[in-house]
Amino acid sequence: MTSPLANPLNRRLLGASALALVLSVSGQAFAQTTPQTDDADDATTQLSLGKIVVSAGVEKIATDTPQAVTVLNQDDIDDTQASTIGDLLDDVPGVYTAGGASNLGQTFNIRGMTSNRGEVLMLVDGVENYFEGYRMGAFFSEPELYKRVEVLRGPSSSTLYGSGALAGVINFTTKDASDFLTGDDTFALRTRFGYESNGDGKLGSIIMATRPTENLDLLIALNGRSSDDYKDGNGDVVTPSDASANSVLAKARYYIGGDRKHSVWASAQVWETDSYQLYDQITGLTAFGTVRRRTRDEAFVLGYDNGFEGNDLLDLKAQVSFSETLTDQDGIALSSSLGYASEYSYSTVQARLENTSKFTLSPDWTAFVTAGLQYYSQERRNPRYKADGSLQANGATTHPEGDTTRYGGFIQAEILWRDKLVITPGLRIDHTELSPGAGVVTGGGSTAVPEDASDTGYSPKLAVLYNLTDYLNVFGSVAHTERMPILDEVYSRSGTAPVNLNLDPEKSNNYELGASLTLRGLVTPSDRMNAKLTAFNNKVENLITSASATSGYFINVGEAKYEGFEVEAEYATRALIARASYATVDATNETTGVLLNTRPADELNLNLGYVLSDLDLTVGWRGEFVSGITNYNATTGAVSSTVDSYNVHDLYATWRPRTGSLAGMDVRVSVDNVLDDYVKNNLASFAGQGRSFKLSLGKTF
Repeated sequence: MTSPLANPLNRRLLGASALALVLSVSGQAFAQTTPQTDDADDATTQLSLGKIVVSAGVEKIATDTPQAVTVLNQDDIDDTQASTIGDLLDDVPGVYTAGGASNLGQTFNIRGMTSNRGEVLMLVDGVENYFEGYRMGAFFSEPELYKRVEVLRGPSSSTLYGSGALAGVINFTTKDASDFLTGDDTFALRTRFGYESNGDGKLGSIIMATRPTENLDLLIALNGRSSDDYKDGNGDVVTPSDASANSVLAKARYYIGGDRKHSVWASAQVWETDSYQLYDQITGLTAFGTVRRRTRDEAFVLGYDNGFEGNDLLDLKAQVSFSETLTDQDGIALSSSLGYASEYSYSTVQARLENTSKFTLSPDWTAFVTAGLQYYSQERRNPRYKADGSLQANGATTHPEGDTTRYGGFIQAEILWRDKLVITPGLRIDHTELSPGAGVVTGGGSTAVPEDASDTGYSPKLAVLYNLTDYLNVFGSVAHTERMPILDEVYSRSGTAPVNLNLDPEKSNNYELGASLTLRGLVTPSDRMNAKLTAFNNKVENLITSASATSGYFINVGEAKYEGFEVEAEYATRALIARASYATVDATNETTGVLLNTRPADELNLNLGYVLSDLDLTVGWRGEFVSGITNYNATTGAVSSTVDSYNVHDLYATWRPRTGSLAGMDVRVSVDNVLDDYVKNNLASFAGQGRSFKLSLGKTF
């Protein structure tokens, strides 16, 4: 395997990070002596359900949002010491990492539905990040790039972000210069070094933020990550599981006329990796052999924000973007069928325009109306070459080339009555067009070129939240959304099964009920407790699945039902914090009565932490308890496999000195899977990591 440490950029990043940390401890030439606020050591500020949600419409706290939502802020992200995006989302209730263990093989599952079919929508700074990866995952990125992650579970999010998000939306927000520049600061430097014992993982990160003029903010972030395959709890090496990659983020924001709500901004993000690895990153199938794979994911965004200070009718946001995910690979063992070398490219152009208006209808009634338009166009190409460099084929029968174009419009209102009632109706309409690429034929014995396919999807919803008391509210929602068939589903074919231009959209009808509780002063005058329960029933019609029938390679079959509930509870005093979350899902093919194997096992997560404020130290324990589960043959209903239950225990500590020469430094230490147990969830193709010691040292200058 080619280590990213062979890359000069990675060596410089790791070396510079280590040097900066040494300087911060010894010389302290640039150290900040401004103490952090006392709130940094107040456990009540760490409560998750009290965090602001920005992706569900008008800003509100999580307990006042009429759907299940989890927010991870910068401290949460740093505390995980994540090597992959899957690590970052590991403790979010109802969210599971599926497929492979490496950063090239992971997909994500919410409530029994997956991201590699578009049922989970992945966004970065509001830009959709999706492609139909072939024997790879569908989202490549670096946890260090982000300051915030919001996970909105359920199809209610389709209204604002796109029809087809049957399971929900995961919205990532990248770091900004303003996150590091405070007061009159004109320059800030943040460096971080991380180490992980299992897999010999190393991380080097440097962030530079500057404000050269009063109205201009600039940021550049460089990250280098290196690791080998890890060992599971039995001591066996898990291949592939490395998380080696480089990434760069550059952002600029210019505030027009000194107005912090009126700005134009731009960002560029690049993630890349180059290594020898198994061809099949999702299942680990060895029959395809090893391949050298160079993957580069990049995105460029230009945005405009204008809050129109003093004008309630205008709060405008606009952005255009270009993104491309490109994989070059060669040395494939089965070159006769796959090509000795091949290229997978997904080039996407997007645009989004939205405005939020505030209407004061009466002293008791206020309405916020968000309306917008979206455009999405993706070209998918997959040339495959012989060993002599000549073209063998364009795409494969099960991974055809083609284009996807989508036009969308949406409107959502949030109608407030006093501080008691919130009514949220919404509607979205998306028109999708699919075009076959080079080499696509009808199949099933025919070599004719198939026609384009198109359809229109509708996503209406209605959500209501009512405050029964100052501390208790109840909510419910009804949401319908439609997932348009994707290129693979329409244009895949074989010698006996043709393409299927008549596939119907999958149609979801989702019903949710829930309640949230917020209490203060239960045991001590300053303690807090939050709890939230969400129950859901989601019926999906026109399920799309592959088939052996001659009517089409993919066909519509029957209906599936996904039902379950998620509960979150947390309690904190100034020194103590305790969190618990539980999620359970049943997913059934209503036509056959067989349970679907995409359903996750029941999971309970616990977290208990204690703040030693005199020492600027937080210590704690995390526990993950996952039930056993049985998988079934989709046709016969017979038991096909069983997956054992497992428990994982972690210990962690965070030290953040508030005063003196070390102020601005943070040290995080953890031992994950302390008991070195063998763990493997039913959605994963590989066992999870055995015991691992993690250390990260960060310093802001």
